[in-house]
Amino acid sequence: MQQQKLHYLHEATDSCAKSRFVYFCTECLCVLKVCKSLSSVDRVIETFENRCPSCGSALEGSLSCRLTPVSDEWSDAPSRRGERRVTPRTSELFKQASSLLREPSFNFSPIEKFEPGRVAVFTGKYAETVAEFLCFRGQLPRRHGGLDTVVVFIDGGNCSDPYLFASYAREYMVPPREALGRVVTSRAFTIYQLANLVTRELPRVIGEHGSKFVIISDILSMFNDPSIDAKEASRVIEAIKGGLREVKKKRRDVFVLVTLTAKTPYDHLITDSADLFLNLSPANSKVAAMLLKHPCKPSLQPREEILRPILHQRYHRYG
Repeated sequence: MQQQKLHYLHEATDSCAKSRFVYFCTECLCVLKVCKSLSSVDRVIETFENRCPSCGSALEGSLSCRLTPVSDEWSDAPSRRGERRVTPRTSELFKQASSLLREPSFNFSPIEKFEPGRVAVFTGKYAETVAEFLCFRGQLPRRHGGLDTVVVFIDGGNCSDPYLFASYAREYMVPPREALGRVVTSRAFTIYQLANLVTRELPRVIGEHGSKFVIISDILSMFNDPSIDAKEASRVIEAIKGGLREVKKKRRDVFVLVTLTAKTPYDHLITDSADLFLNLSPANSKVAAMLLKHPCKPSLQPREEILRPILHQRYHRYG
């Protein structure tokens, strides 16, 4: 019998798609069942014989449900015992993102030991996924491949996914609550709130928590609003850039990562002032990292590298 394709919560969906109740494995985010109304959890567990078809985890401790927009393809999620027997495997998304931080410093080969005191910009389909993984890894002790710091995460696009963060924590055998305890988060709902967070609140939070790592995700998505005047948008973006310059000037020990997801007419205002510019795009089952700008290589020619997934490396329990 032909095996069905498995689907995962991290797969892109149309924002206009209908919302459904999605039952999924919290260990690997594999979609198990999609339905219009709530179903019996016990029945879902029984259907899959208490085993996730993707990672093999016991569903009694890893089954969850959320109301979310769904892809049409998710309707064929494996729902019968005869369709679900596939080889357990680690989430592809985790393997793609986890290749970025193998050591305490951010030194996979395209970045080549990028130092703190700089601003990096990630673009591309996997920019947000990678940023959220780095957010998780940054707060880990150095002996476990982290930076041992409180991470400041500003969600500029209101799109961060705590379920994805929790799945990373479980994969590394870190209690999710403990990992989240070292991440200071804030969301902006207007461009002015975002500017205030970066120019006024960010320096205070960095000082209060001694943070060495700041992430500002989807920094320009709200500027796509057609009701925002172009001159006003440019003025606010310049204020945000000024806030980032102040962080660089006064806190040379802080690493700042900015992501650009939705294309805007103002992207160049951010990328032109970045020290590092990297595009992360799909490449079959991996991620292609295209290095477009590097502070130590002013004459850099864009080059692409396929990031290596971690297939067997398991990290010791945190603590």
